[in-house]
Amino acid sequence: MKKWLLILIGLAVVCAAGLPIANGIIMEQTVKSVVENNNSKAAKAGTGLKLAILEYDRGLFDSRVKWCVENPSGFPGNDQTRLVFVTRGTHEFFSVDSQTDMKENPWYMQWVNTRLNGQDPLTIQTRFSLAGAMASTIHMNAFVIEDRGKKFDFHPLELEVSMGNGFETLKAQGLWQGASLGSEVVLGPVRFTSDLYPLTDMIWAGKNTFSLEQMKIDDGKSNPVDFSGLSVNFEISAPGDKKTMSMVTDFHVESIELGGKSLADWAGNLKLKHMDTASFDQGMVLYSNLMARTGRRFGEAGGHPGDFQEILKDEMARNTPQLMSVLAGFLKKGLGMEISGLEIDLPEGKVTGGLDLGLKKDLDPSGFFVFAMQPDQIFSFFDLDAQLSLPHALVGSGSNLTDPLFPGMETGLFIIQGDLLSLDVHIREDKLFLNGHQVVLNQ
Repeated sequence: MKKWLLILIGLAVVCAAGLPIANGIIMEQTVKSVVENNNSKAAKAGTGLKLAILEYDRGLFDSRVKWCVENPSGFPGNDQTRLVFVTRGTHEFFSVDSQTDMKENPWYMQWVNTRLNGQDPLTIQTRFSLAGAMASTIHMNAFVIEDRGKKFDFHPLELEVSMGNGFETLKAQGLWQGASLGSEVVLGPVRFTSDLYPLTDMIWAGKNTFSLEQMKIDDGKSNPVDFSGLSVNFEISAPGDKKTMSMVTDFHVESIELGGKSLADWAGNLKLKHMDTASFDQGMVLYSNLMARTGRRFGEAGGHPGDFQEILKDEMARNTPQLMSVLAGFLKKGLGMEISGLEIDLPEGKVTGGLDLGLKKDLDPSGFFVFAMQPDQIFSFFDLDAQLSLPHALVGSGSNLTDPLFPGMETGLFIIQGDLLSLDVHIREDKLFLNGHQVVLNQ
């Protein structure tokens, strides 16, 4: 019995001694997976933004990794095309604890030494677990930058990010205390959270939240802007077979001051329903590639502001067939848009409204020219229910919103109801009704 006990104890000691070594191997596999996964998605999107491992020294009980983020177009604020990071990890029994810094970037250390008195404000700590998951805590200390007699105060930032094994989940939460430029600019605090999972290579589904306590801008030259209590919730969901997805965004602003006018309680909810997941993914890839090419051509042309719009138009013209293909994929039966809970308080009164628009059958964009010849045909494709109410004082007595725009209209877009202008639009039985009267377009 004692012999077997000694053998078991020996095996336990050997296994325990091997855990740090095994964790070092797991860390290396995780890091290389992150690089491979990121670069695969970057290649698909055409962004050119890649990760690269420059050096990987894995010992028995510690590791040192030198890696970088590469952007051929350069990073904002400097002409560098590479950000270099060094991660040093200690192999523990059940995890690897590591610290990462940017000290091998000469431009960064010059900024720290000349602007921050040699005090690096950034710390990055990451834990790699036996299960293959990783969790990082990024902290930025407060610092002050002086330039031309002005002080820019950057307040502390705390960010926590975790990824499950195989990147099946991504969770993040952060708090930035904000920034200020004297009394001219006041921003923050800012809070945000994410709880996501990959729906496709380009789409992360799940929930995001964002809140901003205050943003105030008053330079003494233009009308001041001051709003507070902004909150935004954004969610992507794809139930069932995940062939369709929905996006929901709601916002609320407690108070706004624009040019001395006080506003309050702005709120609304926007929902895009039953979008084709594959088409949305294709659209994101196309958009990313299109903007990447536009950016490269813009840089090659010298970066003159007037060139960007022209280059973008040219790229869109070149990609017209692909854009039409994406559009055709979107315009499928069931696609819909819903606006609800819209409330905007203005000095003249409150604006309220709602919208529910849905596609009853597939719509081929190549057939749009038919609607130019027979406009009423479009009503057979949609369900529509929309209302909008706004203060009459907002548009003034000289507005023509209550006048019919063409002979097929019995009323204007709005009708007067007391102190309000009201709009009520429906599509029923393939016919359009505005403010209780049918609108006939084919005249």
